[in-house]
Amino acid sequence: MIVDIDLSTVIVLIIDDSRYARSFIKSALHSFGARQVVEASDGPEGIQIMHDRKIDLVLADYDMQPMDGIAFTRLVRAGEVPQCRDIPIIMVSGAADMDTVMLARNSGINEFLAKPVSAESLFRRVRNVLLNPRPFVEAGPFVGPCRRTMDRPPPDGHNRRTAAPLPKPKPLIDIPPGIAQPMVRKAMAQGAQAAKTGGERSSRRRFKAGETIFLDGDVGDEAYVIESGRVAIYKMVMDAKVVLGEVQESGVFGEMALIDDEPRMASAEASEDTVCLVLPKAALKSQLNRTPDLVILVLETLLHDIRKMGRELVEARARLKAKKG
Repeated sequence: MIVDIDLSTVIVLIIDDSRYARSFIKSALHSFGARQVVEASDGPEGIQIMHDRKIDLVLADYDMQPMDGIAFTRLVRAGEVPQCRDIPIIMVSGAADMDTVMLARNSGINEFLAKPVSAESLFRRVRNVLLNPRPFVEAGPFVGPCRRTMDRPPPDGHNRRTAAPLPKPKPLIDIPPGIAQPMVRKAMAQGAQAAKTGGERSSRRRFKAGETIFLDGDVGDEAYVIESGRVAIYKMVMDAKVVLGEVQESGVFGEMALIDDEPRMASAEASEDTVCLVLPKAALKSQLNRTPDLVILVLETLLHDIRKMGRELVEARARLKAKKG
């Protein structure tokens, strides 16, 4: 899957009464390059957010309390938030039977996305509503994007449409020129380099006691498995070293940055003479490429929560240390 659109300027609202489901989709959106993601736990909260700030795209769950996704969509299409009446809405549902899909379609959604959500299916829906917006229509009780996704002759030979088709709106976002080819070339070059240098092969490395293995903020290109020795994981807070924990024999560290491509969240230092099995990024990525998207999203969500808890733990320990001092 190649992300060929720039989502950094798009403000996305996720509405779901499940915190895990929201985190799950938010993590996927971040992996596509979306940096402005807002969350709401139910329909009324989502409506309030749309009143208070600009929103470009909504992903709403079908089954919510006290207002489900159908009621939310109808309220938006009826003009509850005037500036958002024609906003793209993607309905996310664990039920994908024909009755549910038709009910969602007739409420005025733009796209329907069945759970469990994969990264590829989510990206396809987001990409489509932004690049291929449908004309917004008001036809009797129906208000929403045109339900005719294909222009073909009616089966009975009788065309009920009496007016000319509405003009197709302009895309809500552009594809940056030539973005896909450089990404493909980069991926191919990385694969070729890994094959040429043996980048997928692991190796062993020795660290002296007190030696720094990596620093907070470094680019993560290796993970480590301790064969012997001990490694301290720490962060510097106000010029003070705050130890988060210690990894011992058979323990793994440094793997998080390889999975989510974020900078190192802490520093690592050998507590004593230590021997580590080093796992290059290429080795882990080659395995992750065979992993289902659903599993990857779960991992990314868990890592997001772990990083957040790690920051909170460091701050709490720093405050406690300052208080004792």
